[in-house]
Amino acid sequence: MSTQVKLTLLRWRLLNIADRILNRLQFFPLTLLFVVFSGVGRAIQLRLGHGLVRVEGVTNAGESLPRNVMFWLGRTLASHPGQQFDVCLRLPREATSHRLHDVFSVLLAFPGSHSIYLYWDSSSLADDMPLLQTKLDLDDPAVLASPYEDLGPPGIREFEAFLRPGRAEIALPVAAVREAQTLLKRLAGGTYAVCLNVPAGLRPLADTVARSRPDAQFFDLSPAPQRTGTPENIHSLLHFGLTLHERMALVQAVDAYVGSFDELGCAAVMSARKAVLFGGGIGGEPERIDRGDAAVWYPSPEDPMALAEAVVQRLSRRLASDDKDWGNAQ
Repeated sequence: MSTQVKLTLLRWRLLNIADRILNRLQFFPLTLLFVVFSGVGRAIQLRLGHGLVRVEGVTNAGESLPRNVMFWLGRTLASHPGQQFDVCLRLPREATSHRLHDVFSVLLAFPGSHSIYLYWDSSSLADDMPLLQTKLDLDDPAVLASPYEDLGPPGIREFEAFLRPGRAEIALPVAAVREAQTLLKRLAGGTYAVCLNVPAGLRPLADTVARSRPDAQFFDLSPAPQRTGTPENIHSLLHFGLTLHERMALVQAVDAYVGSFDELGCAAVMSARKAVLFGGGIGGEPERIDRGDAAVWYPSPEDPMALAEAVVQRLSRRLASDDKDWGNAQ
């Protein structure tokens, strides 16, 4: 029997086996094929040395954890523009923070992350590292032996670097972006829209700013309910049931952001929204860091009324300018 005849018989036998399997399944296993092809592509990528792994540990899973993750990923993307990477995040074993699901949402918002791995013990992370490292890294013992950094609160240098131009961008789900744009269209129309995310100690600031600018619409994303006497141009979104992606998309869609330097404040900065940011400092910072028409950050705000005057000046200059340039508020 010739070789060509043998290959023809083998091909027909394989087709016959595949036909029997598909008839039994009653559907085409697209998911299985996707997993197989992805696994083969991943193996080739690691073999060629094109993979990049970023590992961080978390000691304290507090309220600011999502923001700290955004700072970390922003630095990673800035150091490796256009390159995808695997994210390994080791969380404390006793972590019970309700913000962990927000951490996962934040990780999904960065298009540079190829895959996400969450761990609660160092031994499992150490076991998986050889599977994630490229062949070039496996040949270098120093790579696997090097300790990873701890994801703690960012210092003043990290804040200053984050506020500089040229940051990485986030990519939110299309459904969240469409939801935010529809909400703004219904509630704000074509008027100037500002997102409020003011901490409890600065609530008088939000009311003062809204009363000073009745020609603008303010969308309150703060977790606290509105008080009596709240200006009519402040729309509380507390009971709208918005996800973190939808809130971040709303920050992207408005004209300006006034509020805490948390994950929403990071979204405003990364989306090039005009931003006035409060809090997040750890002591020893200057009174403020001003990036002109882009953003201004008050690390430790104390006087809400004096702060409100500066915010009103920025909003007024921004509204009065035809080219939508705030200028520097004095």
